[in-house]
Amino acid sequence: MSAGASLPSHRGRGWRWLLGVSALVPVAGALGSPPDPMLLVYSIFIAAWFARKPIASLVVRVPLPGWVHGLLATLLVGGLTESLAWLANFLAREPHPALLHPQLAYDLLLSPGIYAAWALAWMAAGHRYAYTLSHVFILQGVFGVLIEQQGAVFLQGFAALPAGALLWLYVFVVYGSTMGLAVLLWPPGLLAEDRRRGWLRFPMILALNLGFTAVTALGWGLLLKPLPVPEPRPIWQAPLW
Repeated sequence: MSAGASLPSHRGRGWRWLLGVSALVPVAGALGSPPDPMLLVYSIFIAAWFARKPIASLVVRVPLPGWVHGLLATLLVGGLTESLAWLANFLAREPHPALLHPQLAYDLLLSPGIYAAWALAWMAAGHRYAYTLSHVFILQGVFGVLIEQQGAVFLQGFAALPAGALLWLYVFVVYGSTMGLAVLLWPPGLLAEDRRRGWLRFPMILALNLGFTAVTALGWGLLLKPLPVPEPRPIWQAPLW
């Protein structure tokens, strides 16, 4: 899949207008009180989709092996998502932030253990099976709903249905937008629509995401073990470390 891959199967002008308007909803949230900038990752994803052709022309010029390019692009977007999540918790003065670590610098240092897994899972699956950008968005969103906070978000949403579906939707959009944005920055060939199809590719990518996350999170944590770890403190008292 290249950056020119389509998101919707229907390319009518009305659908494009709907996508554009939907990207403004998180902007309103970021300007609210209290502000919530987390969903801006969706706005950035939609903006990148509209700019996919110039992005594609830039992507093919990156002088890196495809898998290295894909991995670095995913880590970059993951860092963006973590920064927005941290900012949302910071602005809300959240006493128990849903982050890898309350202090931003260490949170970002931990993040490759998660986002590298996503990149590796999609590259492994995409080497053999066909996926579209819509598949990436939807499947990564479903994965996020199932595993966010070790499954607590799924259970909280289920217990509060039908209102709990809004919590699921929030997490779904964040996860889907993050991986979708990363894939828009991937070089051609890592994902393609002309490979093997079949329904097994859908549960397989969920399983690969889970498996790679367990392995890379553990491995990255072991690599970071010799480093000093800042003691978690209130996010507003010690923002960075």
